[in-house]
Amino acid sequence: MEISNKTTPCIYDAHCHIHETPDNLNVLEKETVVFCVQATKYTDWNDVARLKDQHGWRVIPAFGVHPWFAGRVQTGEIPSEWHTKLRQMLELYGGGIVGECGLDKVAKDPETGKAYPFAPQIQLLKKQLLIAHEMGVPISLHCVRAFGTLFEVLKEAESKGTLPPRIMLHSYSGSPDMLKQVLLKGKLGKHVYVSVSWFVNGRNTLKSKECIAAVPECRLLVESDLHDAKEALPALERIIGFVAEVRGWTLQEARSKLMANSRAFFNIDSRNSI
Repeated sequence: MEISNKTTPCIYDAHCHIHETPDNLNVLEKETVVFCVQATKYTDWNDVARLKDQHGWRVIPAFGVHPWFAGRVQTGEIPSEWHTKLRQMLELYGGGIVGECGLDKVAKDPETGKAYPFAPQIQLLKKQLLIAHEMGVPISLHCVRAFGTLFEVLKEAESKGTLPPRIMLHSYSGSPDMLKQVLLKGKLGKHVYVSVSWFVNGRNTLKSKECIAAVPECRLLVESDLHDAKEALPALERIIGFVAEVRGWTLQEARSKLMANSRAFFNIDSRNSI
């Protein structure tokens, strides 16, 4: 990843979609924030790539197929060779990651009112996990009400030796017990990072406090999970303050620790920090 010796970012937004509000992207030139911008649909991969081209070190690109859109491969809306292009994008944009992908048993297609088909989600998740492993890059996972299946998929990859080097559970919405007893245990736990956002985790602060307390401090990340760049920084400040409160850190300690964790997750050398 290219570096800048002009500024040192104070915050990493580990997961956002700010490419969807191009009119507000001037904030990228004003704030010392690095945004991991997550594609979702295949059709927006080039949008994320352009953002990286335009803003350099301030953007970490993520290319993937979100579970809501996994069924589009079956319908032909996403070409069957999507995985070839994914590899190409990761090769072209060093420092990029796979995402957003995962599993979702709750969300419904607004056009049909029906839940998004689940079988294609599993199929595409397995393929994207394998690509992340083979390319040696991290992956950002969405999971809603499907943590049992997610664990089965990850354990299968573990048994085959094909886990990605680092796995982000973004805006983690599962239980504290799932973290402590399953996802952060054994060989799998050595790969897992847990990211929290005020957008999602602020909805149930009691459970979120328990989850944040359950994560080893070196595996915590923060994100905005927002689409508007202007709203991202206040959201990041709020979740950083919440993490600091839960962990008993000062705000400066929280920023420092979370920055170090982000650099570790994205494999950014702190000696040449961006």
